[in-house]
Amino acid sequence: MSKNGLRSRMVFFLFFLFVFMFVPLASRALVTDTVGILPAYPDNNVKASASWFIYNLKAGEEKLDAVMLINNKDETVVLKIYAVDAMSTVDGGFALASETDPNSGVGTWVKLAANEIELPPKTEKLIPFTFTVPKNADTGDHAGGIVIQEIEMVDTGGTMTGVRIISRVGVRIYETVPGEVKKGFEITRFDWRLESNGVASFIKDLLDVNKKTIFTVGIKNKGNVRITPTAMVEVRNMLGIKTAQLDNKSLGVVFPLTENSDGMISWEKAPMFGRYKIKATVKFEEDGLGEDSKEIAIWVFPYRMIFLTIIFVVLFTLVRLIGLYFREAGKEKMPIYQVKLGDNLADLGRKFMAPWRMIAKLNFIGEPFDIKEGEKLFIPISKRNKDLLRRFKEQGELLPSIIERSKESRFKKKKTIIIIIFAILIIAGAIWGIKMRRDKMIHEEISVPINEEKPPMETTERTKAGAFKKSNVDVAILTPGSVDKISSDQLFKKLKLIGYRIKLGGVAPENNYAVTTVEYKINKQEQAEMVRNDLGLKNVNMQEVANLENDVVIYNFDPASSYFDLVHAASVLQNVE
Repeated sequence: MSKNGLRSRMVFFLFFLFVFMFVPLASRALVTDTVGILPAYPDNNVKASASWFIYNLKAGEEKLDAVMLINNKDETVVLKIYAVDAMSTVDGGFALASETDPNSGVGTWVKLAANEIELPPKTEKLIPFTFTVPKNADTGDHAGGIVIQEIEMVDTGGTMTGVRIISRVGVRIYETVPGEVKKGFEITRFDWRLESNGVASFIKDLLDVNKKTIFTVGIKNKGNVRITPTAMVEVRNMLGIKTAQLDNKSLGVVFPLTENSDGMISWEKAPMFGRYKIKATVKFEEDGLGEDSKEIAIWVFPYRMIFLTIIFVVLFTLVRLIGLYFREAGKEKMPIYQVKLGDNLADLGRKFMAPWRMIAKLNFIGEPFDIKEGEKLFIPISKRNKDLLRRFKEQGELLPSIIERSKESRFKKKKTIIIIIFAILIIAGAIWGIKMRRDKMIHEEISVPINEEKPPMETTERTKAGAFKKSNVDVAILTPGSVDKISSDQLFKKLKLIGYRIKLGGVAPENNYAVTTVEYKINKQEQAEMVRNDLGLKNVNMQEVANLENDVVIYNFDPASSYFDLVHAASVLQNVE
């Protein structure tokens, strides 16, 4: 290898490394592993021009430029290409409008050489366009873009009809009309809401505190240049203590005379209880706008936590009552001793072989643990003193237990405890049912049946996506004697750029046609309608003709001004076919 060749390869490698590491991600996002679009002639003196079209044209000025379409697939694709206005997403990001959205700005300033293009596998194609700034365009920033979409024919009942878009890629256009710059803004909205933080936690979910806070700030741009707001949110509780401060949260880009009403700032926590003051301060990356702030006061009540706390207190009380009941129920089996003069708890404990403190607890006797003559005390039973207490009862020193004297009382108390237990089970079951139903609503998945179909294949007539191949359609252009031949030359170049198998057929024979007419073979109507759409004309007749030499024949009656001037584009730009 020569030194010059080695040097050129080294330069190319370094250039590729630089582009990969330092060119903004936006540029690489435009070229995917499927299809892509990029500016054809980036200006090295304009930052980011390799990714976006960046213009500073005066009102009424026009520029000829081009996009490069790229097909990285191993199959032929047919792409739809069109211009749209820019718009802000809900979080303030840049987005290109859809094809069906009406254009009123940059989307109407672009005139493309063609609106559908066929690209063979692993190829690129340059598509010229003109960018014309209206004479009455407002001073300041304007934005839009050029979008490509791969088109796919929909199979309905075995017949390929209709169009369905399966991918969409765009390149941005930024235009700044020179003149007096005006800057101004207004905070139009500041509110908040709670959302799930997406992290499962049984306790937090049960208490309904597994939340994060979303603050929404609306900014209206009153100037004629785009602005880039950032917000700082400060949260203080009812004691004036700062509980959170969220700094330098981006609100995206707001275009001139538009509003981003849904700039979102996320706080991974949530206010717990009481009154909070929340203040949002908005600043800008651009100079000359200053700052402004807005404050709101909110009240927060953790209803579920309060409700569950009440339930917990009720359950705790019930448990205590049940424990007390069982303790009292146990006393029904205990013999009773009637206090005599001179008795004390210590002596009784030794006499009946039972801890005196237990005797005091069972009979609710507190310090100084005095007992009075005639007072009746329950004596606890254990294996140790069971026989002893039986002998004392036989001797008459202990009275019979309550249960021995009243079976009816025992039955009533058992009935009461059964009712209490059932009540507890019903409450616990209701809480568990609410929890399970909530979890089911959150985690329920809908199974989608999978259609196992054979993958589509590319044919000579259709792309893998089902679109008709333009390169499979033979088209001839005939020029009536009254029409300038330059018009047909322009049409020829346009259809060739689109991808048709095209030829100029010379002067048209005499016929009764008065407007541009598309003749087509029998069974070639769909292809003919595709050609008619690609002409980009309003008034075109269609005529089926038997024994036609070509699939489609165009009788061109329209002037050269009806078509994009690719001859001029080729003289100004490079690599235009």
